[in-house]
Parts: sequence; structure tokens; C-alpha cells
Amino acid sequence: MLHQKAFFLQEMGITHWQVRKPGLFTQGSGFPMLDLSACKLLIICAAGEFEHPLTEAVLTAFQISKDEVCCCTLEQFENQQGSLPTIIWSTLGDINQPHGHTLLRSPAIAELALQPNAKKQLWEQFCALS
Repeated sequence: MLHQKAFFLQEMGITHWQVRKPGLFTQGSGFPMLDLSACKLLIICAAGEFEHPLTEAVLTAFQISKDEVCCCTLEQFENQQGSLPTIIWSTLGDINQPHGHTLLRSPAIAELALQPNAKKQLWEQFCALS
């Protein structure tokens, strides 16, 4: 279920269903839920982008340690339930902005490294947070 839909259902007083017999479901099906409790920033990106040197440079510039950052795919984000960090950065284009969260958008990291204007726009988005 999309996080935004889950939020709307929660606001209407409809609770999440719970599995009563988890043994009936095969192991590894679906997407694992992320532990976002210590997360300051959630990055929605493709595999390998979190390790890119530009990602590390952006995090260092805004004094965010890697321990405060969680990384997930778009599918994991769409199926994530529960609370999200205040700041979400998507390198996968437009996504629905979750209610009450700041969404930063940029091209994929490899493209971002080659586009000065896109870097400037991302920088301005981060600076607007302060």
C-alpha cells in the first residue's frame, strides 16, 4: 500500500490489518520494512547511487552523517508503512509528496554529476530547509 494511502486511512480511523498466521506466507515475499526511527533523511534511489561520491559530498556539505540516512528503492518507499523522516530526497523523478514531509527532487546521481544546473537546484532545495 502506498504510504500516502495508508496515511489517509489512518486519518479516517481505519487501522492496518495484521497477519494472524504468518507461517502461511512464504519467507522473503514482499519488501522488508525499513527501520526509519534514527533516520534524518530518506533517499529514494536506484541501486548503487548511495555509494556514489557525489552523494557523500552532498551529505558532507549539509553535515548529515551516513548513519542518519536511510536509502530505499521506489517500490520499498511505496510499500513502507509507519512514520517517515521529515526530509525525503528522490533521485527517481517525481513521486507523490507525503503529507507533512519535505520532498527534494533531483535527477539520478550519475546525471546530477554532469549537470551543473541540476546540482544548483538541489543545493537550493537543501538550503531552503535551513
